Amino acid sequence: MHPSTPETGRVLLVDDEAAFQRLGGNFLRSLGHEVDIAGDGDAALSRFAKQRPELVLLDLAMPPHRDPERGLELIPRLAGVPVVVLTGHGEHELALRAAELGAWDFITKPIDPDLLRFVVARALRKSRLDAELARLRAGQEFDESGLVGLTPPMQQLRAMVRRVAPTRVSVLVLGPTGTGKELVARALHEGSPRRDGPFVVVHCGALSAELLESELFGHMKGSFTGAYRDQPGLVEAAHGGTLFLDEVGEMPPPMQVKLLRFLQEGTFIPVGGRAQRQADVRVLSATHRDLEAMVREGGFREDLFYRLKGVILRTPALAERTADVPLLAARFLKGVAPQARFAAGALAWVTARGWPGNVRELKAIVESAGALLLPDQSEVDTELLTLAAGDGTEPRRTLEPPGGTGVLDAALNELERRLIQDAMSAAGGNQSEAARQLGVSRVGLIKKLTRLGLR
Repeated sequence: MHPSTPETGRVLLVDDEAAFQRLGGNFLRSLGHEVDIAGDGDAALSRFAKQRPELVLLDLAMPPHRDPERGLELIPRLAGVPVVVLTGHGEHELALRAAELGAWDFITKPIDPDLLRFVVARALRKSRLDAELARLRAGQEFDESGLVGLTPPMQQLRAMVRRVAPTRVSVLVLGPTGTGKELVARALHEGSPRRDGPFVVVHCGALSAELLESELFGHMKGSFTGAYRDQPGLVEAAHGGTLFLDEVGEMPPPMQVKLLRFLQEGTFIPVGGRAQRQADVRVLSATHRDLEAMVREGGFREDLFYRLKGVILRTPALAERTADVPLLAARFLKGVAPQARFAAGALAWVTARGWPGNVRELKAIVESAGALLLPDQSEVDTELLTLAAGDGTEPRRTLEPPGGTGVLDAALNELERRLIQDAMSAAGGNQSEAARQLGVSRVGLIKKLTRLGLR
């Protein structure tokens, strides 16, 4: 028996003709597929339940009277894998009814072996991509922190969050812009004994030193022009909870001194005040800057750096976790269009794109694409994603990260190229027919052929 590869798989052939069972089964086995055969509907359902094939080839004419209605009734009961219907010439109405019931494709008898090879290979790719995506979607629920991802960098990050969250230690979150540093901080807060207290965010790079001091520690009435009343600061608002200093590397030097005093003593004085106040907060901070380099260059206080870095957590760039891209994209799409899904080519598009803006950029484009869906549309395709990206470019190819050996990684990397090559081959080089098979416009296909060097 041939080992299963991306090109071969488990096929259930449902046909009551002994000659076709023998010829079709032998042909599929010669291609390396594992083939199970059923001669009627009951046998088909039994083998489907036991063997869990990746693809079903179904002749609609079922015993005892070769009644097509018996075959049509089977289609909804074979849900979860692509069903390719086998029909006779002139039975296009039956094929359309089969498609309405959930059939993925149809082939007319007598069957062209090359067409059968192409359709089976394409259906198996779809089956495995759907299965992997379903597995990834299911994985979203296993972690309530919102830190989505199954790659080693994300597994390590979640493990560290779980370990550090229940403690009182300060945490410094480092990582490129758009990688979810605030999400990590929120997960730390939610996993701590302070989860019922406030989670207060301070954007350190958005204000001057004077305004930031007032924002953090509050001010007294009359302390400066416009101070018409006493105003508590965010430190006081975070009492009993967590204070998150976002982009702490942008904090002006004068404020670094005052923040250090608060971290050391737990006390502060509002602007214009004299009496010291206390606040019980856990301090988390984050930045995309290299704080150690800033310390060496004199741009950040060394003593403050060591106060903040009780534990350092790092958020990986999206380029380090490309296998998580389809999972993230599915999550973001569900947020704006719960019933929508991605076409297979669209998943290849999002995986192949470079995403210099990381998760933030991915989220923005996917949510825009979801918002652009028309009322009668249920699939986000590559053209819609390109429109949402707003740059008129095709995705920028990136290398698969070391260690990426998942089915989804390999399938997505070659999916678009193989689908186009197979479609062009099956269409005899006819671009219009190949575009129809792929579900894209002819102009869109020509662009893809040019980009992939296939013209």
